[in-house]
Amino acid sequence: MDKLRKSFNEISGALRTEGSFVQNSAWMFASSGISILIQFVFFYLLARIYSPAAYGLFGIFNFYSSTLGNSATLGYNQAFVLPQKEREFSTLLRLTIWIALVFCALIFITSILFGKTIIHLFDHDVVGNWVYWIAPVSLLLAFDRIACDWAIRNKEFRQQTIWSTGITLASKSFNVGYGMLIAATTAGLVFTTLLQHGLRVIAYARFVLVDFGVRTRDRFTRQELREVAKEYKEFPLYIYWGNVINIFSSNLPAALLTPLGFSLETVGFYTYSLIVLDLPIRMLGAGISSVFLQKAAELARDRMHELVYHTWRLYKNIVFVSLVFSFIVFVFAEKIYVALLGERWLLAGRLAELLMIFYFFRMISSPLQSLFNVLRKEKQFFIFQVMLTIVRIGSLVFGVWFSEYFTVVMLIYSLANAVMHFILCLWIFRLIHFPLWKVSLFTLASGGGCFVLGYLIRHAIF
Repeated sequence: MDKLRKSFNEISGALRTEGSFVQNSAWMFASSGISILIQFVFFYLLARIYSPAAYGLFGIFNFYSSTLGNSATLGYNQAFVLPQKEREFSTLLRLTIWIALVFCALIFITSILFGKTIIHLFDHDVVGNWVYWIAPVSLLLAFDRIACDWAIRNKEFRQQTIWSTGITLASKSFNVGYGMLIAATTAGLVFTTLLQHGLRVIAYARFVLVDFGVRTRDRFTRQELREVAKEYKEFPLYIYWGNVINIFSSNLPAALLTPLGFSLETVGFYTYSLIVLDLPIRMLGAGISSVFLQKAAELARDRMHELVYHTWRLYKNIVFVSLVFSFIVFVFAEKIYVALLGERWLLAGRLAELLMIFYFFRMISSPLQSLFNVLRKEKQFFIFQVMLTIVRIGSLVFGVWFSEYFTVVMLIYSLANAVMHFILCLWIFRLIHFPLWKVSLFTLASGGGCFVLGYLIRHAIF
């Protein structure tokens, strides 16, 4: 009881401390929690409105737009927390904005001239004229990432929480309204994506980034731009390509399933299964990753021992939270999907159960990945992304060769990804010289126990 009372007093004290790690995390967790509640409400409504085929086409479109949009800044936005001088940050910000504009302009020109040819090469003719919308969505996504990382540097976590929550509610409401009043087609999903990123960019520029006007009016010489580009050259060399490969491989099943012989509806089931699985990833990303990145950047400069302590403590808490969610999804996802959405979404629930093995390890590793940037080990993260992409492609191809059943293919894909993300956990702790045996024992005992117990309960109940 004394320990519990002490822990409670420490947490409550930290919550009242302006700008503390706990307070900042609490704001972002609040935003994530409300967003997840909104997602669950609309998860039910949207499944009743849009068909699996509509989500399948959107999944293919999203493969292109998310890959290009997250790559448009060449990774420079992830360096925003590193400059100690404000002039240096302003120069880096201007460089990143110009790169995104030029990059997306080239995407638009390419889509006009060769868009139909490119999608035909990948057997994605179903995308059709949506290929011309890839560049606008990519540009707004890139500006969204710039604004969010800029706000993280400024520690504007409270304002981020308020505006992100409101925009999520508004965009989801538009999604439902479009499907019910106009047409339940892929257009509603694409236009919702445009609206969400566009509103967030406008809201951040107007209400969150208090230094927006000053930063955007600054003028810089070519020499300053060249110097800052050289200072953070590891980001376009490794972070950029690492991001491209990461986003590409994350959306790989949606892009490869139709060429491998599966239907557009199957892609839709896969895409909708990820909606539930991505919720805790987003929660951990917004509530922990952004705050941890800013905190780790401070500690890594002169208090490395504190960084090790904070990382291990954070990891244990992430594992605990992830176990609770993983257990519920692994045992009950199929029943939940059928009960809420109807029999036609049964396969999506079954896929969520299988992919939960992979997503557990993804959840516990993703919030700590920023250590690669903080410790300037961008090359190592790039190497891992290359390895992960090879494994993902190999697991899908092997799965199709091994079995004609889609669920078996997804199980093989899930297990292969789980192994790779467990390796990533060990890799991260190796960077800070923390005992790997301790991480292995804790992770495997916790995760293995959760899934074994879940498997036994599934067979006992169902």
